[in-house]
Order: sequence, then C-alpha cells, then structure tokens
Amino acid sequence: MRVLVAAGGSGGHVFPALAVLEELHGQGGHALAWIGNPEGVEGRVLAGRAWIEFLPLRTRGLPRGAPWPWPEALFQNGRAFLRARALVRSFRPDVVLAMGGYPSVAPALAAKTLGIPVVLHEQNAKMGLANRFLARFADLVLLAFPHTVGCPRGIKTMVTGTPVRAGIARVPAELGQEFLVLGGSLGSRRLVEAVLASAPRLVGLRGFRVRLVVGRAGDPAELARRLREEGLSAHVHVFTEQVEELLGRARLVLARAGGSTLAELACAGRPAILVPWEAAAGGHQLKNAEHAARAGGFLLLRERDLSPSSLGELVAALWKDETELVRLGQAARAQACPDAAQRVVKALHRVGKERR
Repeated sequence: MRVLVAAGGSGGHVFPALAVLEELHGQGGHALAWIGNPEGVEGRVLAGRAWIEFLPLRTRGLPRGAPWPWPEALFQNGRAFLRARALVRSFRPDVVLAMGGYPSVAPALAAKTLGIPVVLHEQNAKMGLANRFLARFADLVLLAFPHTVGCPRGIKTMVTGTPVRAGIARVPAELGQEFLVLGGSLGSRRLVEAVLASAPRLVGLRGFRVRLVVGRAGDPAELARRLREEGLSAHVHVFTEQVEELLGRARLVLARAGGSTLAELACAGRPAILVPWEAAAGGHQLKNAEHAARAGGFLLLRERDLSPSSLGELVAALWKDETELVRLGQAARAQACPDAAQRVVKALHRVGKERR
C-alpha cells in the first residue's frame, strides 16, 4: 500500500502521524511519503528517516484577526494547492492521511480532486477549523475522543484514540524522580515563568529535580542558570524526540493539554497537572483537559489560577504524597489507547483497499 501523510505545524500533528508510519514501516511492503514544510517541525523530525519520502510544500494559515492579509494568504494557498496536486500525482498514493491543521488542507483537497481517498484524524476533544472544513471531503474521520465537539453530522467517523510511538507505551509503570515540564513542541513561556516563580516553594522538597522542554520559550542555558540560582537541580532542553526517556524519569508532569501530549502521558501512566493554553484555537486544550481530568489521572489548573502559590503548593503536596501519585498514574494509564496506531493503520488498509 502507498500511504501519503499530510501533517505539520506542531508536534501535536507530527508525532501521531509518525507513530502511524512507524507501524506501517514495521509491517514492511509499504511505500510511505510525507508532504510538509521542510522548515517546520516535520522537516526536522523526518531528516533522519530515509524510509519516508519527504515531499516539500510550504503553506500558511489564514489570519484569524484582521482581514487585510487574506488576499495574499489565499493566493499563496492557491499556489500551494497546485503544487500539492503535482506532488500527490507524482507519488500516486492509495490513501492520504491528513492530521489536521492548515498544512493538511492543500494536500487533502488535491488528493480528492485526483480521486484519491482521504482519511482525516482529529487529536483533540474539539475539532479544529481545518478539520471541520476537510471533514466533509474525507472518506473517513478518525477521532481521539468519543464525543468530539464540532464534528459535522452525517460524516463517517471511527474512534481510534491518538497514535503514540511504541517506546512511550513501554515506559515502566514505576514513577521516576523528576518534575517534568512540557510546554508542547513550541514551548510555553507561561509555564517556564510559573516554575521559576514557584522555585522558593519547591527548593526544600526532598529529591526535587526539574527537567524542562522549553521550545521557543527561552534560552536553555539561561533558564538552567536561573533555576540553579534558586537552588533547584535543573536540566533544560530546547526540543527532544525522546519523550519516552523524559517520561520514564518523571514523577510528576506539568504540561499543556494538547491531544498528543495527553495521549503520551496516558500511555506512560504519568500523573500530570494540566494548564491548558487559553489562546488555543477554539479553546480545544481546555476541552481536552476537562475530559482528561474527569476521567482521572490529571489535575486541571486554569491559566487564570496559575500563580507561584497555587502551583508551588499543588506540586509540593503531590510530590510528598507518593500514594496519591501512584493512584493518579494508574488512572492516567487507564485512559490510554496504546493500540491507536494499529487502529489507524487498519482503517487506512480498509479505505485504500476500497479504492483498489
């Protein structure tokens, strides 16, 4: 089977797609390609994976604010559609897997004009704008959450969960000894600054060590220096693909609430304090966090309630209560869908076979 992925823009779209392609690659006998921005997260992640053919395509989203940039954006997206059509035709996929976000729009529409089936995946509890648009053209829409808000009626859907890479599902159940801060692939300055401000309340905790993934939220050397000046043992990374190693070391996690992050936390069975990004499109991170918190394993802390005292006191109380951390970790793992990648692959086989 020939499978083309259309995904990019953030790790939340890229890594679930990569998990699907890794599953297909493990099966053998498939031709796999990815259409995306060579300067985006996808370009960096795929650089060392020669078994995936990378088809470069630069796209841009439509501005959500003032209307005057729209004409230029529409013109550029029109050119991207024509380029996408040529790329899709050259690869000749049996099926296209679109993961949402603006980088998936032009390739998915191009595939449909060429008579190639499109399978869409939505990672969040509230469907994004691009997926709401593409859902009416898709042959099948795969959902991470059973009651996804905003999913158009009358379309064919299937709940698969969000795919995670196999290594994450193999993280041992035993909790580690670090406080892990995940701000998403692009980072979160708000979370970084909250941890810095909370440091005086955390420095006295026995065995407390901090590990941050900061993305674009700050200079790692500078942040590590500031944390150490506060008396905390700290390791700071800009970005890493080896999330399973970080989760394996984690005793407690502070994270944003993207769908991919929640799926990884659940598969690793790591208790987490979720601080959903309030500016996320359509408030989808809040929907994700509310769903995860209701199911257990995760605590919801709104940005408006994020203060040095609230965060410091919550982290300190949890850090000292290992029984509660173990209970939360077990509840988190109960939400996991470790076979989501296999479910997506089966759906791709079915849709691709129907075309052939």
